[in-house]
Amino acid sequence: MWIFTQHGYLSIVQHFSPKPGAELLVRARCRRHLAACLQQVVSMVEAEDMIQHTPGGDYPWRAVTSRDLVRKLAAAAVDALDYPNFKGRCSITWGSDSDVLHDVWSATRELTPASEQEGC
Repeated sequence: MWIFTQHGYLSIVQHFSPKPGAELLVRARCRRHLAACLQQVVSMVEAEDMIQHTPGGDYPWRAVTSRDLVRKLAAAAVDALDYPNFKGRCSITWGSDSDVLHDVWSATRELTPASEQEGC
């Protein structure tokens, strides 16, 4: 699954060789996105210890986590929701990285049937 928060963009999948208690991979294309998201639920030191650099992967930054930690990440993102415009907030928190969000927003408009777009 993909999650976009004001702190960054993450891809979360089942770990291909899970260990008990660490069964998900939280992946990011940008290290600071992964670190900022993790730091919403663990200390900076713990986040740094969790992050692995995987330059050969499609997501070069990864953390092996429990499902419980991912639940906490999602809850923290919901709890931090205090803005009326997501792309606007991310222009502050992500900086120039946020430019990609308009492309995502635009691409997902294709999910709306044409009949529902009248009046746009």
